[in-house]
Amino acid sequence: MLNKKHIKSFQKILPDGFVLSEPGDCWAYGYDNSKMHVMPECVLFAESKEQIKNILTYCYNNDIPITTRGRGTGNTGGSVPIENSIVLSLEKMNKIIKIDTENRLAVVQPGVINKVLQDALERENFFWGPDPSSQEYSTVGGNIANNSAGPRAVKYGTPRDNILGLEFVSGTGETHKTGVKTSKGVVGLDLTRLFVGSEGILGVLTEATLKILPLNNTVKTFELTFSSLKSASDMIISLMSQPITPYKLEFIDEQSVGLINSIKKNHYEKNTKAAILLEIDADKDYINAQSNKLYEIMKQKKHIKIQIAENKSEVEELWKARKSLSPALRALGGYKINEDIAVPISNLTVLLESLNEISQKHEIRIVNFGHAGNGNIHVNLLFNTDEEKNSENAKKCLEEIFDLVLTLEGTISGEHGIGIIKKKFLEKEIKKSTLKLMSEIKKQFDPKKILNPNKSI
Repeated sequence: MLNKKHIKSFQKILPDGFVLSEPGDCWAYGYDNSKMHVMPECVLFAESKEQIKNILTYCYNNDIPITTRGRGTGNTGGSVPIENSIVLSLEKMNKIIKIDTENRLAVVQPGVINKVLQDALERENFFWGPDPSSQEYSTVGGNIANNSAGPRAVKYGTPRDNILGLEFVSGTGETHKTGVKTSKGVVGLDLTRLFVGSEGILGVLTEATLKILPLNNTVKTFELTFSSLKSASDMIISLMSQPITPYKLEFIDEQSVGLINSIKKNHYEKNTKAAILLEIDADKDYINAQSNKLYEIMKQKKHIKIQIAENKSEVEELWKARKSLSPALRALGGYKINEDIAVPISNLTVLLESLNEISQKHEIRIVNFGHAGNGNIHVNLLFNTDEEKNSENAKKCLEEIFDLVLTLEGTISGEHGIGIIKKKFLEKEIKKSTLKLMSEIKKQFDPKKILNPNKSI
């Protein structure tokens, strides 16, 4: 139990109403999209760098564990506190400090919602590359903490590829600035990209300098269908082997096709075993030439149908099918394990065929879809009851999936992070000596291990 004197000390640091200590007020800040829940002792809201510095200095001096939180959209328990600890919410740190189109950068606070930033940039005909599916409510700080991206990452990369510098407060209460405001810079170690994807275990982000890009004014959308997984995989490899990099390249497996057809009757033909949603972006003067070139390449590979959206309405219909998958999965029941593994795209066929075999072996329905251009597939294990989800059979099935992914030179997390849920699987991918090195690095930032304890490494 947190001593009441600590709560009073936090109340001196922060304005009235910025410290919550009643259980009913704190409840909502104890969980994320993983559905794990631990009640925090209190919740603090900061709106300035100075407040964050003072909070962390106090926590360091009094050995108080602290978990930083954006909007709680993560899937692995990364923003869930441990027992007898506090939560620091950055939702009030939501200012876009500067948009500098001449130098292609934006400076923002961590609590800015991704979509709010994108809308502000769009008014200047610019954008920030990362576009996670949660962009309407996830924060830039959360995106950076998990290195979370989305469909656009195939061309424009993840937060790690789209950040120039940042400012953070370490676990000792010290403020640090990293990076540059230029596209080149090689002074000192690259702490900026070390911090990206660190899931809050190295420091609390107070400001980020992001790389922004001009928007292309035209996007062309294709939907392709196939009679086999191999045909779809061959098409993905072909599309990623030519000079026109896709803007988005999404994969949908046979189970997903069936789910979409259950909502949008006969959207796909009966013999469809897989589908791809492809987009390219370019200036309007060049888009048709690029589209025609891609079409000629696609025609050479086995397929059932290639549909080109001719107007905004047709584009919306094609994406509506892809976006109907999540509600369709929920309709099958609320018991699901959602993994975000990634493999080299040359191994996609083996991965997807093997996942079907694992599904049959364990008698667990598995639905696969995701960002094909990155080999980043969302693997959804579906269950009828919570008992099935937590059974030994489910655990063995998941472990077999991770072993398969690593055998195929992949990774057990493409963008969701490790958090609490995947921590026990870390040694499958990273050897003990390397994990020890990572732990030693964390000690330099957080010697008392108060920052987001028991997460990630």
